[in-house]
Amino acid sequence: MSIGRRVIFGILAIACGVSLSACTVSPSNNDAPLSAKAVSSPASAPSISFDGNPPPWADTATTVMRQLEDWRGLPFTEDVQVTFETQANPGLNGWYNSATKQLSVTTDGSEQLGQGVLLHEIFHALQDQQFDLYNLHLQSMDNPDFDKAVSALIEGEAMLAVNELMNYDFLAHARLPEAGPISEEFFQNIFLYGEGLKFVRAIREVGGWEAVDQAFRDPPQSTALILNPERYLAGERKAQPVELPLKDGEELRAQQIRGEYEVQWLMAANPDTRAALPTLAEGYATDTLGIITTAEGQTRHRWVVELASSELAAELKSPFEKALLFESGVKPATVSVEKSMIIVEW
Repeated sequence: MSIGRRVIFGILAIACGVSLSACTVSPSNNDAPLSAKAVSSPASAPSISFDGNPPPWADTATTVMRQLEDWRGLPFTEDVQVTFETQANPGLNGWYNSATKQLSVTTDGSEQLGQGVLLHEIFHALQDQQFDLYNLHLQSMDNPDFDKAVSALIEGEAMLAVNELMNYDFLAHARLPEAGPISEEFFQNIFLYGEGLKFVRAIREVGGWEAVDQAFRDPPQSTALILNPERYLAGERKAQPVELPLKDGEELRAQQIRGEYEVQWLMAANPDTRAALPTLAEGYATDTLGIITTAEGQTRHRWVVELASSELAAELKSPFEKALLFESGVKPATVSVEKSMIIVEW
């Protein structure tokens, strides 16, 4: 694994369960945000308590709570309990469960690692107390593209907290390699934490924290909006399906938008088509996968990806064919271009 990928896997492990052994979080030039200095707060402010065997650096937890409140401009409304435990699952260093409110941090790594995990997970508790993360996911659970967008909003804001409070430039490492294989876990983590961070930062720059609050109340319902925050800021909330072209006697039985994340992953998975990602990012508008019954009673799949122009559709036709063959090992029946649409059929 390259140095760059070790670093990105490191910081991502704060919440996503991969190895954090290579995490390099640098302290700020200002006062260290996780030092145990005194923080003034109302006597009635929610507190933090520990279960298990707290390490010495757990003393910074109250400071972390107050700093997160100051940074985000939102208060904790309930007490927080952190369970410290040894690492049972290799690479899983901490987690927050919005259904059970369980917040756990493992104690097998370095102090720096532990403090980073602690900050990230306590921030998830703050998000949950303010925006009810469990019910937010209930809204999106039946739509994979919507659910990925919600996850990117949640994880992106938490990564922004790590970025700004621990002075860690995550985006400097959140890059795909130009060559070689990558796992979908690696690609997904760059999306959730990197693109999510950029989305939250973009809407904060336009509307401040009030705009971020609104994003939790009225979340983006497609990954295309995470990847293109200007569309969300313009008022778009969900992707619109393509009107699938049907032949005489055909019947559309079901349809689903796969989403920009899935189309980008298709291109990224194949090292030979990864270079087409900037073109795809420039031109993706929407897509729809339909299940169709033909006049003869056969079942067909028709996937239409709509681009911003016919020129972009023509340019991406060949990479699409190569990426689809790489994905399944089976060449689709047809890949054609019709105006600004790439139409795949099998």
